[in-house]
Amino acid sequence: MSKGSFLKRLKGKDLIDALFKKGTQLKSKNLFLKILKSSNETSLSAGVSVPKKNFKRAVDRNQIKRQLRETFKQVEKNIPFKGACMLIYTGKKKPKTEELIKEMTCLLYT
Repeated sequence: MSKGSFLKRLKGKDLIDALFKKGTQLKSKNLFLKILKSSNETSLSAGVSVPKKNFKRAVDRNQIKRQLRETFKQVEKNIPFKGACMLIYTGKKKPKTEELIKEMTCLLYT
C-alpha cells in the first residue's frame, strides 16, 4: 500500500478473526466486503483475497489481487470509516479495472 495514504495491510490472526466474527458484510455482483469499524483507529487496515476455487492458477489470483489493491488505492481517498476491512473477489472471470472501480465505489459509499 502507498506511503502517503492512511491505508495499511491487514495483519494479525486476532484482528482477522474479529473482522469475520463481528464485522458487517456488503456484497455486490463480484465483490464481498467485510468491515470492522473502530473509533479509536487512525487508519484503515485492508486485505484482499481471491479464492482458489474460482481461479486455480496462482498467477491469475496474484494478478487479480494486485488489481484489487490498485483500485482500492484509487477509491480510498474519501472512505468514510476507519478500522479493518477484507475485500474478496467472488467473480468467475478476470475483472476489468473500470468495472472494479465502479463496484468498489458502490460498496464503500452506499
